[in-house]
Amino acid sequence: MRPRNLVIDCDDTLWENNRFFMEAHRKFVGLMAGLGYDAARADELLLRLEMENVSRYGYGARSQARSMLDVYSILEPEPEKEIIEIIDEIGQEVFSHPVSLLPGVEDTVPKLSRHYRLAIFTKGNPEEQMLKIGRSPIRDYFSHVKVVPEKDSGTFLEMLAEFKMEPHETWMIGDSPRSDILPALACGVKSVYIPFSMTWGHEHHELPRSEHIITVAGFGHLERLLL
Repeated sequence: MRPRNLVIDCDDTLWENNRFFMEAHRKFVGLMAGLGYDAARADELLLRLEMENVSRYGYGARSQARSMLDVYSILEPEPEKEIIEIIDEIGQEVFSHPVSLLPGVEDTVPKLSRHYRLAIFTKGNPEEQMLKIGRSPIRDYFSHVKVVPEKDSGTFLEMLAEFKMEPHETWMIGDSPRSDILPALACGVKSVYIPFSMTWGHEHHELPRSEHIITVAGFGHLERLLL
């Protein structure tokens, strides 16, 4: 039975996201190495602090920039203003990166919108996420948008209630086992998992075998599945 509503994640489902964070990570480690600090230690510290700082700073480009500043302050007891400014610039590049739609998205979303009610459900800094959503060429195909600090079964249920979507009439589409597929499963919502090669490690989680989870190779495959 086909759904009436499709709830779709945006970062690394509709458009590229983590690639820009990975590039910023590499630039920061290269900067630290160029200043004489151990590159492996800078890399390990940033990986660890990005995870630990989610509870302090949330998700997003500015959170990553703050984590980079934290690492620099650990490596250098007397941080230099010029280096802090360079780190801020690295973070700003991530914040202002272009919206690059993933293959199949631009053609498939308009077709889906003719048959289903579409909603974006994403997490992160509201300002950052809404700017990206507003810059995307597919924004107008979505009747609902919700940005939350964390995607879990609680916020998923709140989103369903707000948009007046019944779980049995709704499917979730996303690339993250942890933030997209498992919360949907816990709420009785069928989901479509679209694996992405650069999904952030924090989002990885083993998925159970379930008839309520469908895996497809790319966004364009939704046309064959749903239309």
